Amino acid sequence: MTTEICKRIANQSTPLEEAFDLCGRAFDNELFTAMRFHAATMEVERLHSTLPDSYPVSGRKPKRDTAWGKKVLIDREINLGFGAADIRWAFSDHETILGLGLNAVLNAPIVLDGSVLGTINYLRGDPAFSSREVEIAKQVAAALADRNDLRD
Repeated sequence: MTTEICKRIANQSTPLEEAFDLCGRAFDNELFTAMRFHAATMEVERLHSTLPDSYPVSGRKPKRDTAWGKKVLIDREINLGFGAADIRWAFSDHETILGLGLNAVLNAPIVLDGSVLGTINYLRGDPAFSSREVEIAKQVAAALADRNDLRD
């Protein structure tokens, strides 16, 4: 099933918004967002959100000199966390996230030729994300990297 979803996500004729919807349905979550990375300014820009009232598609968030930015955007690593401490470590808006009852986080960089194009972000209350879900997120992120419309 993941292979078919990834083919549809990577297909240039699939509208980007539909590709994001497919990403968000890859496994159980309560909030899915997709971000574009602007390397020159070390900012991320939200392109898609399944909770637009709390996390609207708009603006940019600075990630320069943050541990999360270094881990995900510079070192191109998955960020996987569970619990309030992990949410606080990763996000300046941790109060909003925790207020929504979201305790589990999985951030996957979208990487093309060694450069980060953006991230896909999954959050939910319980349980913590599994190693299988991490692998699916990596596959989904790789499918998004094949798209021309994510390049800055």
